[in-house]
Amino acid sequence: MVGRNCALEDYRKIKVPSFELSGEFVAYSSPDSTYAVTKRLVDAAEKSILIGIYDFTAGYVKELLIKAMRRGVKVSLMLDLDNRSGETEIYEELVESGCEGVPAPSCASQRARYFASSHEKVIVIDDTWTLVQSGNYSDNSIPQNEKDGGDPDEFVPGNRDMGVAVKSKPLAAFFEKVLRSDMKLELGAAGEEGATPGGMAEMEEIPLLEKAPAEPPAKLFASRRFNPTRQVKVTPILSPDNYMDTIPDLLESADKSIYIEQQYIRGHQEAIGELLSRIRAAMDRRPKLDVRVILAKPFPGKRFDKEAKAIKQFGKDFGLKLGTHVRILNPKHFVHCHNKLIIVDEQAVLISSQNWSDSAVVKNREAGLLLRYPEMARHYANIFETDWDTGVKTLRKTRPEFYGPEALGTGKVVPLNWGDYVEV
Repeated sequence: MVGRNCALEDYRKIKVPSFELSGEFVAYSSPDSTYAVTKRLVDAAEKSILIGIYDFTAGYVKELLIKAMRRGVKVSLMLDLDNRSGETEIYEELVESGCEGVPAPSCASQRARYFASSHEKVIVIDDTWTLVQSGNYSDNSIPQNEKDGGDPDEFVPGNRDMGVAVKSKPLAAFFEKVLRSDMKLELGAAGEEGATPGGMAEMEEIPLLEKAPAEPPAKLFASRRFNPTRQVKVTPILSPDNYMDTIPDLLESADKSIYIEQQYIRGHQEAIGELLSRIRAAMDRRPKLDVRVILAKPFPGKRFDKEAKAIKQFGKDFGLKLGTHVRILNPKHFVHCHNKLIIVDEQAVLISSQNWSDSAVVKNREAGLLLRYPEMARHYANIFETDWDTGVKTLRKTRPEFYGPEALGTGKVVPLNWGDYVEV
């Protein structure tokens, strides 16, 4: 893995349009339905699959793409290559199988460094379908639950993540242009040598194991198709281009509710402090505003103390108190909270890759979709409510548990993927 504080080249922000769409929408989530939706759409691809993603370590997703290439589908992959365990091998095997592979122009690149991290998760299929999600192609963010909605008797645990697939040629063309432009930044810098995996390891990746969730989520959600009878306003939300131009105003506009499900919130950082200040302004304007935040469980040890202090500080600085406004995603049901969800008034929903850190909103390449579509917002809100109802209201410090490799054979632990946890 590499450091992400490299000097960045000048990036010219793009003007991001909104779209009025009436095509087909599919809402999905992990661990319940992301794999089933991904497999269904990849298996149906006829011409092309274009992917821009931060982490790719799930071998079974690689096999889906190789299978697609064998039936003549052109697969292109831009990957933030930084020597995560197993990732370079997957990348090289895909390239050897005919995939167009390009390292992302991030701090992990040896040639073009325009973003601290290329942390987006965008898939464009047949110039028609666009998938935007919070989850990487890792075992825990896209667990291999074959049945859409999961089978309780054969359930594969994983992270809480969310995604949306939209059938729209104009939207697909927009995201294809964004991804191809980023690929061009790397390819242009590569010159005649061509693109090769960049980014030599600077930080050692230590294998991590954690106690497996004791049981599936309290309620499993299959993917859901939406066919709106009216046009829906859809706005791509990109970092560094328009996240901070759009999301602060969205938060402050809330009249009834703000629901957030995030991996972490770095409230001491300038841009994130601005987001939290806008929430506080909305709370001051609407004293009965329902503000609820779900966060990931802090790791035991020194990191626990840091996270616990930050969460308590939300209450002092922004009126967001643990138990009342903030809960922890229950580790009894999930491996990790990797989501980046925002729902406002159950009228608008943001599905995206942006964590709440300054890097994510102003330095990284990130991507999301803001959907002003109440029916979809309520669907995601139903998932949020289930996570909230089962969420942990207090922070209890625990001792780190240590497992040897033999523990994997017991089914009582799960391997963690660094790409799902590293702060970006």
